[in-house]
Amino acid sequence: MFGTSKICSIEPSITKSWSKRIFITFDLDWAHDEVISDTINLIAESGVSSTWFITHESPVLDKLRKLKDAELGIHPNFYSTSKGIQNEEERVDELLGIVPEAKSVRSHCLFHSERLVDIFYKKGLTHISNSFIPHSSGMKSQPFSIWDSMIMVPHCWQDNVSFKMNLPFPQKSDLLESFHVFNFHPIHIFLNTENISRYELSRPYHQTPERLIEKRFSGSGTRTLLIKLLDILKAEAEYLPNESIQ
Repeated sequence: MFGTSKICSIEPSITKSWSKRIFITFDLDWAHDEVISDTINLIAESGVSSTWFITHESPVLDKLRKLKDAELGIHPNFYSTSKGIQNEEERVDELLGIVPEAKSVRSHCLFHSERLVDIFYKKGLTHISNSFIPHSSGMKSQPFSIWDSMIMVPHCWQDNVSFKMNLPFPQKSDLLESFHVFNFHPIHIFLNTENISRYELSRPYHQTPERLIEKRFSGSGTRTLLIKLLDILKAEAEYLPNESIQ
């Protein structure tokens, strides 16, 4: 059996905190509130644990804080095409001002450096999910600690990268092995994106949900993959409270 949990609950030295567990995570990426709420509704119906990496202030954060067993982390964007590298510490402070309870972080575009680890530690963050190891690589991954006991949490599947690499989605039998961290984006769930072209062509409507919904793919895409995963978890998973793994 396998269950779900939150990124902040992972302790590498306590195997049962991550082994045979599914971690469903979301990068908000400045999506419209209705687009984010669409994903929230799917998760609320499933009852699974989840981690949400926040990019901006929004009323939708109140919904997330009320969501059962949900964790709010931060998703800082350290790079701007017009300004180059932004001040990393100021960017982290800005997001922690919005989500002061955050313990987990995933940088936009998976931007990472030794300096950032030190800043994250200084600001009280404990878990970093900036490493992508494709499930299809055949490499077995697991969380591990680095200096200052910072915990690195690699993820095995990411929707936008899967478009570029044509990555297969882990099957039900795969979920029984080790641990799996999934990285989804609400915009791709809303669109049911199956390739990068659909996303790029829909850009003019990203902040107009009533028009964006018209661009949703009707076949197998990101949304159907998430729903399939949630159905598996609802039917097969043995949900354990986080307290039982401490």
